[in-house]
Amino acid sequence: MGSSSRTEQWRRFLSGHRVGSDLKPAEALVERPPVQEEHLPLDERTPYDVDYDRIVFSSEFRCLHDKTQVFPLSTSDYTRTRLTHSIEASCVGRSLGQLAGRGLKLQDVKVEPSHLGTIVAAACLAHDIGNPPFGHSGEAAIQHWVEQRLVAPGTQERSSPFKSREEWKDLESFEGNAQGFRILNRLQSRERRGGLRYTAATLGAMSKYPRPSVLPGGRASEKARVSEKKFGYFQDDRELALEAYRAAGLREREEGVFSRHPLAFLVEAADDICYAVIDLEDSAKLGLIPTKEACELLDAVLPAPVKGDARPPPAHPETRMAQARARAIGVLIQASVRVFLEHVEAMEAGEWETPLVSARDDVRLPLKVIKEHTRRHGYENERVLQIESAGFKTLGGLLDMFAAAVVTDTPNREEKKLRQLLPLELFQRSDTPLRGEDIDGALARLSKYQRLLCVTDYISGMTDGFAVALYQRLSGIKLPT
Repeated sequence: MGSSSRTEQWRRFLSGHRVGSDLKPAEALVERPPVQEEHLPLDERTPYDVDYDRIVFSSEFRCLHDKTQVFPLSTSDYTRTRLTHSIEASCVGRSLGQLAGRGLKLQDVKVEPSHLGTIVAAACLAHDIGNPPFGHSGEAAIQHWVEQRLVAPGTQERSSPFKSREEWKDLESFEGNAQGFRILNRLQSRERRGGLRYTAATLGAMSKYPRPSVLPGGRASEKARVSEKKFGYFQDDRELALEAYRAAGLREREEGVFSRHPLAFLVEAADDICYAVIDLEDSAKLGLIPTKEACELLDAVLPAPVKGDARPPPAHPETRMAQARARAIGVLIQASVRVFLEHVEAMEAGEWETPLVSARDDVRLPLKVIKEHTRRHGYENERVLQIESAGFKTLGGLLDMFAAAVVTDTPNREEKKLRQLLPLELFQRSDTPLRGEDIDGALARLSKYQRLLCVTDYISGMTDGFAVALYQRLSGIKLPT
């Protein structure tokens, strides 16, 4: 493909169309004409800057401060939460995007590197925004509850609240990535279509798995395709997802199933780099892995030093750890950008399916050792496992209470009380706006599938601490003070 054709394709990848708006999808940023100093515009931000700022100021982003990264309900102020992890990933993502943009310009593709940096940074901020309390353990708790309590339509043993297998699969395979898309496009500014209306470029970049929960024909997910390993949008949000991905020019392999946005590979790399390096550092800080050992694992990522150029490491352990971490991240950024630029044309065609940090053995192998070491000594630490088990029961217990209360059309006294505890705004939708209804009237407007999504919206949006406290109060373990 010639440089002019590639430039045109990148104009679509960087679409400034605001998903959910009535405006015609924009195929590129419109360059602003120069202005006189006495008539300075009120806002000089690009559409991507606006996306970034909207995420930062959202309540869902703030809630990440009390959501598990690796060590749930940590008593240490040092260890990362989902919030600090997302901010750090965003910093790495900005570097990846800007360097990739410079490389594309050298290939004669006319893009603005700073725009790519901002899009990737914004997408990194939002990449974990849909995670429920207790991280992946929380996802597993919701999936397990649905598997045990609900059945797919057509099952003979008992009635199903779902009208289609797709609706059932959305919850049976509940996915934080799909919940993140839902938060940005439906749950923020609920009264209007598209919520806060992010650009197609940002939504495309944050979508690691641009596909529904059930692939066409009911075929199993193709493990060879990294973009199909999980799913990225619920059936309830399908219309907005199709609008976003089509506006961003993603290749539609089948109805509703898309290839990844090229920048999504950079977002994934930022996440991979941060959680591998930072989780190791946190494990060392908590004393689960010796600092010297952690530093040696990080040093293995670095290229061999030139003879006579090796410097003695700092004597202070924390300085040594910080230096090892910074060097490793720098090397991984450069390696990821090299892979991106070597294979970007395959990404543009929707034919690349390998995470950037897995494409080179000199990066993949030392990272594999780091992840395995952290898993054994950090993720499987006794305290972590105990709290994850408690969190599993907490989310299952909350689902038992609230799901039963909203699905039934004839609630008993206890279920009526539980309904009153749910915020009425949970049931606000742009397509069926509330007009003074009470909770029962709001529920009557929704299908049982939509009611269950409202419950998972509520529970997955909780912080770790709030989920535990609410479960204890409603179970009588602790009474409200």
